[in-house]
Amino acid sequence: MHELQVHQIELEMLNQNLRHAQNELEKSWASYFDLYDLAPIGYLTVNDRDVILNANLTAAKLLLTTRKALLKKPLTQLILPSDQDIYYLHRKQITETGEPQVFELRLLKQDGVGFWVRLEINRMAAAAGAESFRVVISDISEQKAKDEYLRQAAAMFETTRDGVMVTDANTRILIVNRVFTELTGYSTAEVLHQTPRILKSGRQNAAFYQAMWAELNATGSWQGEIWNRSKNGEIYPQMLNISAVRNEDRQVTHYVAVFSDISQLKSAFERLDYLAHHDPLTELPNRLLLFARLEHCIELSCRDRKSFAVLMLDLDRFKDVNDSYGHLAGDELLQQVSKRLTSRLRGVDTVTRLGGDEFALLLEDLSHPQDAALVATDIIESLSEPWYLSKGIEVRIGVSVGISLFPEHGKTSEALLQQADAALYRAKAEGRGTFKYFSEDLTEAAVRRIKLETLLRRAIAKNELTVHYQPQIDIRTGTVIGAEALLRWYHPDEGIIPPSQFIPVAEETGLIGEIGEWVLLEVCRQGQRWIESGLQPLKLAVNLSPCQFRHGDIGARVTEILQTTGFPAEYLELELTESALMERESEAVKILNSLRTLGVRLAIDDFGTGYSSLAYLKHFPLDSLKIDKSFINDIPDSDDDKEIASAIIGMAHTLRLKVLAEGVETPAQLQFLAKQGCDFYQGYYKSPALPANTFAALVSQAN
Repeated sequence: MHELQVHQIELEMLNQNLRHAQNELEKSWASYFDLYDLAPIGYLTVNDRDVILNANLTAAKLLLTTRKALLKKPLTQLILPSDQDIYYLHRKQITETGEPQVFELRLLKQDGVGFWVRLEINRMAAAAGAESFRVVISDISEQKAKDEYLRQAAAMFETTRDGVMVTDANTRILIVNRVFTELTGYSTAEVLHQTPRILKSGRQNAAFYQAMWAELNATGSWQGEIWNRSKNGEIYPQMLNISAVRNEDRQVTHYVAVFSDISQLKSAFERLDYLAHHDPLTELPNRLLLFARLEHCIELSCRDRKSFAVLMLDLDRFKDVNDSYGHLAGDELLQQVSKRLTSRLRGVDTVTRLGGDEFALLLEDLSHPQDAALVATDIIESLSEPWYLSKGIEVRIGVSVGISLFPEHGKTSEALLQQADAALYRAKAEGRGTFKYFSEDLTEAAVRRIKLETLLRRAIAKNELTVHYQPQIDIRTGTVIGAEALLRWYHPDEGIIPPSQFIPVAEETGLIGEIGEWVLLEVCRQGQRWIESGLQPLKLAVNLSPCQFRHGDIGARVTEILQTTGFPAEYLELELTESALMERESEAVKILNSLRTLGVRLAIDDFGTGYSSLAYLKHFPLDSLKIDKSFINDIPDSDDDKEIASAIIGMAHTLRLKVLAEGVETPAQLQFLAKQGCDFYQGYYKSPALPANTFAALVSQAN
């Protein structure tokens, strides 16, 4: 009996040891899985077909998804398409050699954004004959961004027009750029480990440097003029900016000095001060300085092929102020006018007082000749407001403006001022309080543009815009397969305003985005109404402006419009111009792909009129290509146009694109296009653009 008790005790101790070992093993496994899941790097297990078998939480977080979503997904779907060749190369290496592979590529997050990672692939021990691999993912996007920043910083360092010098905390020179060596005459080797005292000219005394270092130590930077000496002994003035670089402990580790040679600038200022090139009353530049700046502006504009304008201003009723309230009141008014003129212009523009109540403005770098009219209109409105002078005096004046443009109205300073003065004389003769260009045509165009902008803003609010539809025909069958939506504007007083007049205004003023969105919504609404009325579904083509394409989320807006109207996406075709696509090719491909996923069709419009990059065209997910009307007009008389049209059709078909010819007006044109295999056409030969009801009737009869 005693022996049995001993065995029972031993058996109980053995069970306790087994339970303890079991608990320890479970704790060990739990710790392992915690470490696996919460490791700072991602882990994936893939089979020999690259299908993900397991993943830790970190990998799922890096890819902005869940572990469940990763399982059974091919790893290659997570790799940026352009980087997949890198993966296949290293995958082949590990299969053939068994050696672990470490390499860098870009993975795609769930939201479609790519990020840089370092992948390490190791072969795992085979289980039951199945080969698998462990993939370790390290996010290196931050390091890549830092590397790119350093590359950009290095490029800026070498390409800046200023001299740059970096020293250590003891002011020993560590780095200089190319401009530094050009300005000082010293080579890099000659100045390394030297101090900036090698450049000291002796023009500044000890007190100057003491004040400089006091400010640098107190604020971390110093800026000012300093005289330095080049290697050849020449003394020259510099504009110098010194900044202290501190570490995390706020200790200075480096100094960065940026300087430029201001010899010519100081000479120019001294000369201008000597000649007294400013009006003493208003402190505005006077006629001499205006001529100097005009000469400079002409030189720059000739070199860069830019335009600028000269505006001559004469105050209306200024003599009445002088006669009624005295010259002191007149002088005060001139001072206020000068301040208001200066505040209304850009920093690059010049306001001058020529004498009396006559002013001149120099508007540099005009993007459009009519921009000068916008400035003139703003000035006329601004100077027409009440003026409040000392002693409670309130006066009202006006202004007349004459405008001349470079190079249209003159290529010398004298000619431009003379033409602006002649335009001013005409403005005063025709009633004052207005502006005139030296060219009457430009005056009328500017007035027309300003008026069109006002009318166009009202047209949107008053629903004066309508959409017409030009049929698109299948050349082979002669049936109407769709239509291009074209914007039309009928104004109650102006009558029909052609798109060639108001579309440029809409683009310049930014209204094109609002108008384009309205057209897209209206076309989808109309298309759905036709379907509901029993009309066969037709492809409806809508032009997207470059503004719509580049700004905002066009994919989201198209989705919203299709959902709102119920119009089927497969019957909507969006047309884009070559210029819109070619400006940012890689970004354009992404946008087009997002639109393609919605199911809409994509076409390139006016092909051949811009810069046609075939290398990029083949990457665009397009459905069709439209031959511009300019290549159709002279067919069949022009051999060049026939060859161009034939080449475009052949190239498009090679890229598996359908081809539509615009502006077909004669049987001969249609016959030629049919012979060349063109798929579709539109133009006056079949029909002009029609109102919605008329177009629907035409389709019902034709089909």
